[in-house]
Order: sequence, then C-alpha cells, then structure tokens
Amino acid sequence: MTVTLIDPTLAPAGTGRDLAARPANLDGAVLGLVNNGKTRGREILQRVAENLQARHPIRATILVTKPDSSFPAAPEDVEMLAADATAIIAAIGD
Repeated sequence: MTVTLIDPTLAPAGTGRDLAARPANLDGAVLGLVNNGKTRGREILQRVAENLQARHPIRATILVTKPDSSFPAAPEDVEMLAADATAIIAAIGD
C-alpha cells in the first residue's frame, strides 16, 4: 500500500485543465442544479435558485440528483448539463 502525504501549507498543484468561462450575467440563463443526494441538498439548491431568480431573469432550472454522495452524476445528466446549462451549482446537504 502506498501512502501519499500532502503538505497543506503548499499551493495546490495545477490540474492541467482550464476552467469554463463564467457567464457575464444570468439574464435568460438556464441554471443547472446538482444535488448530491444527502438530506436537505434539494432544499438548499431550491433556496439558492429562488434567491438567484429574485435578482436575475433566469429562464429555467435543471435539477439533477446523484444516487449517492460518493458517486458521480450519471453520464447522461452530465451531458445534459454541459449542453443546456449556462451555470451549474452543486450542493452538499446534511
């Protein structure tokens, strides 16, 4: 078994991937919401979406719920979010 020690005082190493560009605003946006499947995750996301919708004319929301917090979202859900969502928010509930 290999043990890897990580020094928390060092800057994080780059992953070699570029981050997606942030939208200039959320006017007319489709907001993707990813619930990790834990208790209250859905409620947290709904509240965040409501607050954003009060400030921005968001066109629609897409809610995806993972089967369990330890698993990634289903590939078809990831593809749908990548194709349709302007911005994506993930929540960890408990």
